[in-house]
Amino acid sequence: MSFKYKSTIFLSLLLLVFLLFAFIPSVGAQSSKFTLVIDAGHGGHDPGAIGNIAREKDINLAVSLQLGALVEQNFSDVKVVYTRKTDKYLTLQERADVVNNNHADLFICIHTNSARAASAFGAETFTLGLAKSKANLDVAMRENSVILLEDDYKSKYRGFDPSSVDSYIMFEFMQDKYIDKSVDLASNIQKQFTRLARRSDRGVRQAGFWVLHRSACPSVLVELGFISNPPEERFLASESGQKDMAASIYNAFVNFKRDHDKKSGRQAAPANYVEASKTNEVSVEQKNDTDAIIVTSKEKVEVKGTDSSQVETLKQTEKRSLPVYKVQLFASNTKLKANASDFKGVKDTDFFVEGGLYKYTLGAETDYRKIVSIRKQVVAKFPGAFIIAFVGDKKMTAQEALKMNK
Repeated sequence: MSFKYKSTIFLSLLLLVFLLFAFIPSVGAQSSKFTLVIDAGHGGHDPGAIGNIAREKDINLAVSLQLGALVEQNFSDVKVVYTRKTDKYLTLQERADVVNNNHADLFICIHTNSARAASAFGAETFTLGLAKSKANLDVAMRENSVILLEDDYKSKYRGFDPSSVDSYIMFEFMQDKYIDKSVDLASNIQKQFTRLARRSDRGVRQAGFWVLHRSACPSVLVELGFISNPPEERFLASESGQKDMAASIYNAFVNFKRDHDKKSGRQAAPANYVEASKTNEVSVEQKNDTDAIIVTSKEKVEVKGTDSSQVETLKQTEKRSLPVYKVQLFASNTKLKANASDFKGVKDTDFFVEGGLYKYTLGAETDYRKIVSIRKQVVAKFPGAFIIAFVGDKKMTAQEALKMNK
């Protein structure tokens, strides 16, 4: 082989290597996207907290989908991944797996709060850490309690018991390398809640949430407000209320992403902030943490049926609410797991507690004819099933409710 031929081969290989090194970075730059995982808490047979007119899982999903849509519309370099886009159940570990399998850069978990006292109100955002107050611990215990719906949860979650205070000691010794970024985002979310959505600020808190603990990226868990507070529930169940809460979290994400880009040496995208909706007239009065929030809204509130039935619109006025009809299936002296044989294969049931009994229901309709149809579908399995109604938190017979509509 001649020297000239060898030289030609060598130069060709050298040129090929040069082109590869020149081309590979550009491919990487084009394909590398910031990944945001949004988690709508609860779902499926796990409704989360239940209010008078709404359920936590529905509020969480509505806000999560609107948040994701805003990000997708304004950030071409962001990949949005949802743990769920429909009413389905996932374990806490499955949610964390979605975060880790997608190598997420940020994880935002959406929840709605509840308390025994109807006067509790306001929004708060949690990061991972030791719960330094009983209130924070109570929130973590409630959100982690979905683990109890799983069989053999202690072995699956390495002995972690969500109902045992001792299990939360582990978070005292953890060093979360993402804590600073998480706290910055949480603080920004709270600022947006007060500025844009005009929510009462309950602050940034720390607690031991399993789903945050198992997610390898900056992460926050947002409690939008209290479904146990009737005025705040109406706001969170309303279309404009959900829009404003989603917009608040989105604006905080804009700041987080811009800061991330600057520190990564990238050109920061324009700050496309979203303003508050104009359809919801909201006023907030706050004296102390036990006072109720005053919300005035003129729009309709949407509540989803419990069995994938059509979304029902409940018209809220200052004078009265429409009756919500349900089919009571049976009562139990103990709280049952979602897969208990007592349900005979019927899914998406709810329950309320009365006289020390857990009373299980199906459906949530304002149209009496629809609830009659639901009862006909299940009466073969539950011969004793009958129709009841609620106006707010007041239970009544179907006959009493029907008289109200006349």
